[in-house]
Amino acid sequence: MVIIEDIEEEISQNYKINSGVKLDEAYVTGAGDSFAASLVIEGKTNGRFRAVDPYDALSMNIDKPLVIVSISGKPKSNINLARKFKGKTKIYAITANPESELAKLADEVIYLPYRPKRILPGTLSFMMSLSALYDIANVEEDKGCGKEITIEDRAFFVGKGENYGIAYFAYLKLAEIFGWSSNFERLEQFFHSPIFSSRSRQVIIFSSGDEREKEAGKLMNVNLTECGGAFCNLRTFLKSLIFTMRIKNWNKIYFLEDKEILNISSAMIY
Repeated sequence: MVIIEDIEEEISQNYKINSGVKLDEAYVTGAGDSFAASLVIEGKTNGRFRAVDPYDALSMNIDKPLVIVSISGKPKSNINLARKFKGKTKIYAITANPESELAKLADEVIYLPYRPKRILPGTLSFMMSLSALYDIANVEEDKGCGKEITIEDRAFFVGKGENYGIAYFAYLKLAEIFGWSSNFERLEQFFHSPIFSSRSRQVIIFSSGDEREKEAGKLMNVNLTECGGAFCNLRTFLKSLIFTMRIKNWNKIYFLEDKEILNISSAMIY
């Protein structure tokens, strides 16, 4: 199954990035997978790095270094944001396209050596982006990988701290690959209302080792990963994604199949 094999090949590659940059604090932004990476680093640094939506950030007062994550360097919201704050704060671009307009607007470029053989949902590119952000923030990656989980349609992904960004990333991949509806939420917020929409649905908690996660596992039927941090949970999710694709004999990427929505998406993004 060619697509599955291509994804497996991607995630087996070296993703480690030495950014050459160290920051104590920053705003971090991007869209899609890049926003998921921003949420992860916000949780990992306990808010030293603040995740902001690039379009919303156009109306903000950016008074810290601005890190813009964009593999292609092409989304107009990122470019407009860099253009607005050029010369007002230091701008760092994390990108695989050093010739892009975004890269040219940035004060410093962290290059990601990402060159896919075909259009795929972001996996290696996300790992590289996350590695670069961890390096910039001077925080350590966690190790390990948990047991794979068969993911179901309408799954509900839950994560605390840095794992909230992984929950969001998982939500994105189910939409892109399968065209499935799913949800993502922070651990505490899940129990205050979203839990009432979880009846007869799979709930996957990306574990941080928090006692409340374990308590939830005793009170309700959840899939609790065998992890403590974002990278372990990311590896577990990607392993589970491939496992699920094989079980369902799924050898296509939904976002490439639905041309009508793809065209709308592209028109809005670029």
